[in-house]
Amino acid sequence: MTKKVVLSSLKANLSREKNGDWVPYPSWPGVSFNVSALTDPAYESARDLMFKTLAEKYGDERIPREVLSVELGKLYSEHILHDWRGFDVEYTADVARETLGDPEHRAVVSAVEFCASKLSEIEPQFTKAEEGNS
Repeated sequence: MTKKVVLSSLKANLSREKNGDWVPYPSWPGVSFNVSALTDPAYESARDLMFKTLAEKYGDERIPREVLSVELGKLYSEHILHDWRGFDVEYTADVARETLGDPEHRAVVSAVEFCASKLSEIEPQFTKAEEGNS
């Protein structure tokens, strides 16, 4: 008996990835982020430019984690994060930019990144097992 993957189940939901959706963050019960996927073309272009700029600045040195977290946070606040719920502070674009651009809030940056990565995941479906003639 063999199962086969249903090809149509592997399609990305491009509208959801682009426009965003609410994704709960499992480490912080009650916290959810409305995010677009990290596959967003505008974000990818800005990220690539950021890495090029940082590579020019740091050369062969490793980019410091706190620098990278801040720079990614700025990009997430501009391109990826649309809203949040479950915090004691209401979401605004300014608060998000300030929070995600603060190296002390790297845990929030990581949470946004985690949730955004979930939007592009797919769950393959399988056919029912077929009985072979053996």
